[in-house]
Amino acid sequence: MTQKNPLVTVIIPTYNYAHYIQQAIDSVINSDFPQDEIEIIVIDDESKDNTLEVVAAYGDQVKYIFQDNSGKAWATKVGIDNSHGKYLFNLDADDLFLPNKIKEVVKIFESDPEIVHVAHPAFCWQVESNTKSPESIPSEIIANKISGKELLTYFYRRRMLFGGGSTFAARSETLKKFSIPKEVDMYIDEYLVMCTLNQGYSYFIDSPLSVWRIHGKNYSGEASDVKKYEIKMTRSIKSIEGILNNLDDFDHDTRKLYELKYKISAISYKEEKGTKKIGDILKMWLYFFVNFNILDPYSITVVKSYTLINRTLPNFVLNWLRFVKYKD
Repeated sequence: MTQKNPLVTVIIPTYNYAHYIQQAIDSVINSDFPQDEIEIIVIDDESKDNTLEVVAAYGDQVKYIFQDNSGKAWATKVGIDNSHGKYLFNLDADDLFLPNKIKEVVKIFESDPEIVHVAHPAFCWQVESNTKSPESIPSEIIANKISGKELLTYFYRRRMLFGGGSTFAARSETLKKFSIPKEVDMYIDEYLVMCTLNQGYSYFIDSPLSVWRIHGKNYSGEASDVKKYEIKMTRSIKSIEGILNNLDDFDHDTRKLYELKYKISAISYKEEKGTKKIGDILKMWLYFFVNFNILDPYSITVVKSYTLINRTLPNFVLNWLRFVKYKD
């Protein structure tokens, strides 16, 4: 039975994942945490399959919310707006929680009111080969209470991000302080991590507590043809731009690094289409020299992480290097 004052809310945004969502819901119900303290909300982004039928079988154990197709960002917002728990967990409809996930995360939250974000590694499940391997997170950020702002700088200097998707949990009061625009679209997981870290401290538990199912229909999976790839890349760049346009409350370092990410993504897409020009390269380097101190040792890290040297090479050289790499 859904609770009026649960300690935990688990939101599950979904679209056409009826064949997975039962396992996702069951992984929450079967957790070793009191069920009368868990609220489960499924937000259906106008699925065309039998998602409603699958979720309805759970009765009042699961709250079902249907919305006209508006994207994952909006589905996530609707879930947050309708949540009642003190702590909010995200679960993608094709992923799973391990039985001790909720208990371990809540324990960290309850130990320190300054911690607004708790995460952990995931087991990466390659469905095609049926193999699972733990996500590799830098050891220096594991099992440490870290300032969210410092962690954002650490991540974006190295062009990495951890603690999102089905490894994400945050205090609900923190999540409800910032807006979620539709424009962040499929990058909602990154946006949630960024906005949450910007408001407090983070803690990464050292053991995997969820399973990330990697299969052909993941957004991160490869597109099957050129047209689908172009749609995916265009949508991806627009999502990055959507985040970039909503970083007014972030410090200068995070904003300039994220703008560099946007520029690198755009020029990489032009490479794929064969439309990269010398002007694009010059603008990229101009942005770098204006915004980064070349005497700062971290600038070298940024150059490497954001592959500025590769982006400078002509397309025919890059294509040759890729051919050599894949041939080996």
